[in-house]
Amino acid sequence: MRFALMALSCLSFGTLAARANEPHGAPLPLTVLLDAAHSAVAACEKHGYKITVTVLDADISTRLVLRADGAHDDTVEFGYRKAYTAAKAGMSSRDFGKTIPNSAQLDPKPGSGPPAAPGPVNGDPHLITWPGGFPIMVDGRLVGAISAAGAPGGEKDEVCVKAGLARVPGIDQ
Repeated sequence: MRFALMALSCLSFGTLAARANEPHGAPLPLTVLLDAAHSAVAACEKHGYKITVTVLDADISTRLVLRADGAHDDTVEFGYRKAYTAAKAGMSSRDFGKTIPNSAQLDPKPGSGPPAAPGPVNGDPHLITWPGGFPIMVDGRLVGAISAAGAPGGEKDEVCVKAGLARVPGIDQ
């Protein structure tokens, strides 16, 4: 029994030590991310906006895509690009857009219909300068990114994402 406890302790310590050396924090539980995504969708639905919420892990792999009933199919691509940008840049997609001089990829005008997909930024076809994507940070470490796409204007997407982020315990604000 004593040997089993010692072995378990060593395994646990080894796992924690390995995690401490990871460049990013451990991924958040799926249940927490689902709650955040549902909250973001619900916040937008209150205003009649049909959005898609995308969550990526820190390694930029897709963790979750939640497309509301009636959300335009383009919102899946735009949501991915916003979350990708936030994870890759370590800042909101809005703030990233401010770093691009004379960006031709400004947030599309609300009410102008589905926007055309913007081209690559800095040679990367996944980066986008539209608001709506945020990094998820825990203790100063990137653990993922979350975005919304589909509301009429990126500032509205941001409000919905922030409602979702409010449901995630322990993240840096």
